[in-house]
Amino acid sequence: AACVALGGGGGGALLKRPWCRLSASAPPANAAPERLGARLGAATRSRPAFMAARSSAATEPLPPTLLPITFSVFAQMIGEGIAISSLPLHMTLLGASPLEVGLATSCFSVAQMVCCPALVSLSSRFGRALVLRVCLGGATLSSLLIAASGSTAGIVTGRFCAGVFAASVPVAQAAATDIVSGPQTARALSRVSAANQAGVVVGPAASALLIGLFASCGVAPPLRLRCAFAASAVLSLAVLVASVLPGGRRNAESVAAAAAREGAGG
Repeated sequence: AACVALGGGGGGALLKRPWCRLSASAPPANAAPERLGARLGAATRSRPAFMAARSSAATEPLPPTLLPITFSVFAQMIGEGIAISSLPLHMTLLGASPLEVGLATSCFSVAQMVCCPALVSLSSRFGRALVLRVCLGGATLSSLLIAASGSTAGIVTGRFCAGVFAASVPVAQAAATDIVSGPQTARALSRVSAANQAGVVVGPAASALLIGLFASCGVAPPLRLRCAFAASAVLSLAVLVASVLPGGRRNAESVAAAAAREGAGG
């Protein structure tokens, strides 16, 4: 029954169930399934189009303005690769104790960890491109300080300064997210991360090749690793000079404009 009578007699109250409907106003039995089928059909038809558009956006080439950002990260981290592979032996030959060797190795990461938040905050205020250029200049000076230093204290100081300016890696990641959006964001961040790891991986091989090259040129053994750090400084300086040339300046302006749009949108 559509309705159930409560209480005895004809005066009993009627409890109307939610499905109680007058037959005159009841919708056709097949109306709800038809509407549901129409909605499912529309969703099924629109989903492939949405997924195709998303896949197309994800496979589009990344903008060329991302290239100088990845080069700046690679140039800074290749010095770290050279240091972790060759610096302990070099410092041991200088008479450094194991504690001093460990300090020179660890102070880079400590400085990078401490200075990351400050550099990201400064890049939000003064611009990503400016902070990345300053960090490239700092990486150049740090490598030159290590190359010119003949004492343990000078090497530790150079390593600490290198860690401070290597904290620009999250700044580069922030710049990448300013340039791209949507499905390309993950790809852009992976490029920056790959450049970071590539510098650490290529650094030891580059150190071995450079030391062998300087040995074949007749450079004295104590000076070979110093020359390798000098070569790392030259690479950082070259990337810095390329970033201030007209083409690099246009890329920096693109990064700044993207950051401004991102800030306005936020």
